[in-house]
Amino acid sequence: MRPNIQALIDQLNAQQRQAVEHRGGPVLVLAGAGSGKTRVITVRIAHFIGVSELDPGRILALTFTNKAAGEMKDRVAHLCGAEASSRVTVGTFHALGLRMVDEEARALGYKRRFTLLDAADQARFIRHGLRELRLDPQRHDPQTFLTAISNARNLGITAQQLIDDPRTRTTGRVYQTYIDRLHAYRAIDFDDLILKPIELLTQHPEIRDKWRRRFQTVLVDEYQDTNGAQFELVRLLTEEHRSLCVVGDDDQSIYGWRGARLENILSFETHFNDATVIRLEQNYRSTGHILDAANAVIARNTARKKKQLWTASGKGEPVHVVACKDARAEANFVAAEIVRRANVESWPWRSFGVLFRTSAQAQALTDALRLSSVPYKLVGASDFYERKEIKDTLSYLRLVDHREDRGAMLRVINFPQRGIGPRSLEKLYDFAEAHQLPMDEALTQAASIPGLTRKAAEGMKEFQRVLENAQAFWHEHKDLAATGRLIIQQTRAREAWIRSPTEGPGGKARWANVSRLLESMEHYQRRKPSTTLRDYLRVVALDKHHASEAAEQADEVTLMTLHAAKGLEWPASFVVGCQEGLLPHQRTIQDGGDVSEERRLFYVGITRAKRYCYLTYAKLKRKFQGTEPARPSRFLRDIPKHHRLDIDRAKVGGDGGAVAKKETKKRFAELQDLLRRG
Repeated sequence: MRPNIQALIDQLNAQQRQAVEHRGGPVLVLAGAGSGKTRVITVRIAHFIGVSELDPGRILALTFTNKAAGEMKDRVAHLCGAEASSRVTVGTFHALGLRMVDEEARALGYKRRFTLLDAADQARFIRHGLRELRLDPQRHDPQTFLTAISNARNLGITAQQLIDDPRTRTTGRVYQTYIDRLHAYRAIDFDDLILKPIELLTQHPEIRDKWRRRFQTVLVDEYQDTNGAQFELVRLLTEEHRSLCVVGDDDQSIYGWRGARLENILSFETHFNDATVIRLEQNYRSTGHILDAANAVIARNTARKKKQLWTASGKGEPVHVVACKDARAEANFVAAEIVRRANVESWPWRSFGVLFRTSAQAQALTDALRLSSVPYKLVGASDFYERKEIKDTLSYLRLVDHREDRGAMLRVINFPQRGIGPRSLEKLYDFAEAHQLPMDEALTQAASIPGLTRKAAEGMKEFQRVLENAQAFWHEHKDLAATGRLIIQQTRAREAWIRSPTEGPGGKARWANVSRLLESMEHYQRRKPSTTLRDYLRVVALDKHHASEAAEQADEVTLMTLHAAKGLEWPASFVVGCQEGLLPHQRTIQDGGDVSEERRLFYVGITRAKRYCYLTYAKLKRKFQGTEPARPSRFLRDIPKHHRLDIDRAKVGGDGGAVAKKETKKRFAELQDLLRRG
């Protein structure tokens, strides 16, 4: 055994060590919040390489976000060295699926390269289907259909099965038009990145044997977040060698609304009847009172695997349960308490996290923090890659990489405006299909397309010229940002974003976002000089799918939803809006009263705190033009009194009110002084 591996093993507790050293069949590691699960996974990989002497190229580690995969890869490199870690496959389920689809494209019937759709492309396909079925896109939300279609596909339900049921007939018909359009465009979506590999492994025994030989041990992080298709992919890869380690916590399963299946972790021993279960219950993050409060809350859920978190770091302060007059007073209290704690503890602003159930709650909080001069970042307020100008730029680059990307072409062939309307585009597509031409060749023959106006034909010719120039430039220079700048220059896109009335207000902000994108390209290429345009675009596509990942650690207070906070931690955290209708959410209450996932969400919120945990609620809530009484969350009642400190700020409006008034007076005095001097 290598000395450094032995030193790592010696630092683990008994349960962590058992999880690292286990061999001979599937193992489920039930890792409670803050129990060191990432250490277990990375040391297990190091143990395989350094002790079991397994070829690093035979190890597969799967997780759910690119950020988590990157951190895991860095830790493995630190433990095993750059050469060994570079051969370990560490990535997301979707990254693995993309690799498999790429490598086995011919078996799937893709003779030429396929297009990977983003969320905007998918929504566009749905809108087209609605129009085809003569359904008003204004009255039918494309996202609702996309969610229903995604859930059906992951459950193996076909469009025809939905069509045959009168209750789901409309969804089934839209589903069928969506699938037809995917085939016509030779496109795949994110569901396909799991479903297509399953198809490969079930229908092609030689391909199944190849991938099983390639990955002789598989590790899965955040197993409680897997859906049915992801479970099936893991099962198919490991069914023969059965060297599988999954790590997760059923108490932190909070993504049922997007397809995560709690049953995967609760029934692991049923799915794998020779499985070993190891519980990690020692917490290295939070103090005793915080953990005891969290344990008491989650114990009320019946569908769970029993575990009891504990810590050797002492009791600490009780959980602060704070009643405020209303949402504004609640926000003022949070801002004032952050200022006070920062001063008392000499902590930077990044030490504080403020969590809420819905994005609508953020407004009062940002107002209060701004008034108190507290820097903050609102994570997930809007996805950078979903902005129009970013999609425009990336669509051009997608076409430089792959001229048959019809989703990208549909987006930018008439941006900036070239006189190419929907009918002209339809004529182009019909001409290409009638003559069996690739799109770039059809564009060169635009003048020959029957019924096409001269302006549209000239616009297509100009569009083709831009793409040819950009493609030639990329092949010569291999410079991501410079290629983007060339396209912007030749299309005069900057002027369109800034000045064109058809683009709406905010043009300068749009250009600032594009500049930021170009800078990020330069940064990416400095880190990965040998990257291809295709590699970069696929990294962006996968990042965009996981848009909930936290922003970099600037010195700012973090504001985010509870769903986005899983996996993060702060010395002091606030869960605001702990009242009925928000947590648990009113929609959950109305849908039947099963609040188990909402309870898990609350549990996640409590366990983000390392030293200080604040749970706040308002006694009044807005109702139309007035207010009405609000009830504290039922989850607060589950916290025993000896683990909580109840504080009533409702009568005084919270310390934040005084802070706000003081700050307003100070700024008014500064303004008066400035006017006198002026």
